[in-house]
Amino acid sequence: MFRSLSDQKIVIIGEGSGLDLELLKILLELGAKLVLAIPSQEKLNQARELTQSDIEVKIIDSLNEEKVKTFFEEVGTFQHLIVTSIGDRNMPRSLLREMTTETAQGGMEKFWRTFFTVRASLNTLAKNGSITLTSSVSMFKASKMGGISLIAAANSAIAVFGRTLALEIAPIRVNVIAPGLIEDTSIWSSQSQTEREQLRQWATTALPVEHLGQPEEVVQAVLSLITNPYMTGVVLSVDGGVTL
Repeated sequence: MFRSLSDQKIVIIGEGSGLDLELLKILLELGAKLVLAIPSQEKLNQARELTQSDIEVKIIDSLNEEKVKTFFEEVGTFQHLIVTSIGDRNMPRSLLREMTTETAQGGMEKFWRTFFTVRASLNTLAKNGSITLTSSVSMFKASKMGGISLIAAANSAIAVFGRTLALEIAPIRVNVIAPGLIEDTSIWSSQSQTEREQLRQWATTALPVEHLGQPEEVVQAVLSLITNPYMTGVVLSVDGGVTL
């Protein structure tokens, strides 16, 4: 059973996806005080429709260093930072020899958004707190699909960044989640209905667990990292066995 998070403030930096909303639901049940930061007014409106009024929801451009810094100053002291899917969109893809510099730089946004967020958070994050970052199974699972090499590079950078920080900023704990394909996330929403059905069929035959990942399954892993005081420097795969 997870420890109570009563009276602990948790900041979630994400996209307002199904994963974010599932996190909010479970963390509320555990008594946490929540701040959700998302990138647009549209996402903010959606989040407010689906969440309770006592959740603080703010717009933040996590590529803007000054706005990120101001955001954490306004949040004040808090205990846990969870960075979910920032910059984790289904980016334009191409083979490396055909890839433009603009596409390549955009593909690394996920790392820079994570970097700016974590750096600014350290001014007000409690010393007995934790940081949970989100990488991807792409850092472990090679693919011939164009553009995956760049995505894998960004996710690998986040994982190494997190593991190294676990020593640099101790006793603050830093861990990394590496999900596989999860339904109802920002990348999932960019797929057509036909593509989604094909992926579900693929999962039943290709994955040892015989189903695609669900937001609540990732949330269980995140909760284990933020509530277990003996876990730091961990890169935890939640991928249904795709890397086996």
